[in-house]
Amino acid sequence: MRPFTERLSPTIRNIVVVQAVMFGLYIMASGLRFPISAHLALGPAFALGELWQPATSLFVHVDAWSFIFDLIGLWFVGATIERAMGLRRFLLLFFGVGLAANLTIALLGVALGQPGMAAGCGDSVLALFVALGVLYGPSQVRVWGQLVLPARLLTGILVGMSVLAGLMQGAWASLGGTLVAVGLGFLLAGGKVQSIVILAARLLRKRRSAFHVLDGGRKKSRDKFVN
Repeated sequence: MRPFTERLSPTIRNIVVVQAVMFGLYIMASGLRFPISAHLALGPAFALGELWQPATSLFVHVDAWSFIFDLIGLWFVGATIERAMGLRRFLLLFFGVGLAANLTIALLGVALGQPGMAAGCGDSVLALFVALGVLYGPSQVRVWGQLVLPARLLTGILVGMSVLAGLMQGAWASLGGTLVAVGLGFLLAGGKVQSIVILAARLLRKRRSAFHVLDGGRKKSRDKFVN
């Protein structure tokens, strides 16, 4: 178990334990499933006055896949970001970004007439991966076995998958929360807006350079020769 436990700092271990206990209660205690999903996860009751839901939903999961992915993400990158940023900044990144993303989901759900639904800390974990890309940039990260990727490429893949999933599902409130998490994660990790502008300019320049104008066609006039 050492390769697994050495990635868990005391802070990450405590977060994982709380997440596991809450999900265990949801799975094993059938009488608690409805109260957890209706009153602790973010849902329609937020608009009816249950304003604590954006915070409590960070600690509850209502499906196994989101629980597994969130815990794998925490295990993979959590302790690394905590060591790099310090405990206070890490807690702000994890809980502050998660709360802001859930508030965005809730408010957009009310505005769009589509009650925002959220459970788990997926946006918080995504913000940790954004911080990984900002802090370590081109440094190589061992993903699994012999698979190694630059940190910023790994971040780009995960962000792209999250945004694409929101677009394909038409979950506009959830997509808004994801974008908020990405933006705040970038800024809190020390990212600069200027670097995004530079990157966008480079991509635009590469796109333009991919198109070339080739000389060809019939000339307007022909050469004339006099003997």
